[in-house]
Amino acid sequence: NLVLMEGEFPGEEVQKAVEQTEVNGNPLGMAPATRADWVEGLDVADFSKGESADILYFVGCYASFDKRNQKIARSFIQLLTAAGVRVGILGKEEKCCGEPVRKIGNEYLYQMLAAENIEQIRATGVQKIVTACPHCFNTLAKDYADLGLELPVEHANTLLAGLLAEGRLKLRPEPLDCTYHDSCYLGRYNDLYEAPRQLLTAAGARVVEMNNNRVESYCCGAGGGRILAEEKLGERINQKRARMAAETGAGTLVSSCPFCMTMFEDGIKGAELEEALKPKDLLEVLAERIAS
Repeated sequence: NLVLMEGEFPGEEVQKAVEQTEVNGNPLGMAPATRADWVEGLDVADFSKGESADILYFVGCYASFDKRNQKIARSFIQLLTAAGVRVGILGKEEKCCGEPVRKIGNEYLYQMLAAENIEQIRATGVQKIVTACPHCFNTLAKDYADLGLELPVEHANTLLAGLLAEGRLKLRPEPLDCTYHDSCYLGRYNDLYEAPRQLLTAAGARVVEMNNNRVESYCCGAGGGRILAEEKLGERINQKRARMAAETGAGTLVSSCPFCMTMFEDGIKGAELEEALKPKDLLEVLAERIAS
């Protein structure tokens, strides 16, 4: 393995992301002390400050540091608060789940990150973990379980669908024509297709399906560690997927993954579809419709 044995990576940007993950615990190179800055003004416990909660929200790197995805994380907390659910975060102690670096071949770094996260999670004493990032979800639910983490892990979509069914989350339906993109780790890896569509319908949205949906969905282009790399050859996958979404005429492309959001913002611009298509996360759509 050239990555493990010789430290050779496919591109300078990948090398930099790995180095930043080694030093700062995230591929964006942001200071760990700022990981929880996005929660300002929200009712969220921070386990790294000695606060407590029954449920751990594993935030993920992009929702913690990327401005666009921070808005989505805030939407999630607003929805939970409206439903009477309080969660806690690891704050500055949370590290990247390790999925991107593992996918490009750095198993050693993945194992280190996983071990540190598992230690911090166990120290909280929580009974359940929730995450809105499909990459974190699959990693914690399956890969961390192989390393001894014995806690239930749920994705935000199914948690919110349950709260809606129980009557704890109340939405004010507003019309929206949209198409929904099934991300790889929610769809093909975990068969979570119906919850997001049920939530959109409850929010008053009309979902216009792309030809390639559910199990036949396309990757946004970020999978397999490609979120860390610059695509240089052929048609960019994110632009191709953006064109598929635009062909529905829906006007709004809804997804449930921070990687997908990042890729679609770039893909829509690259395909010059800004007037025809707007990217939005499901959590934002729902938060805009919280019943007062």
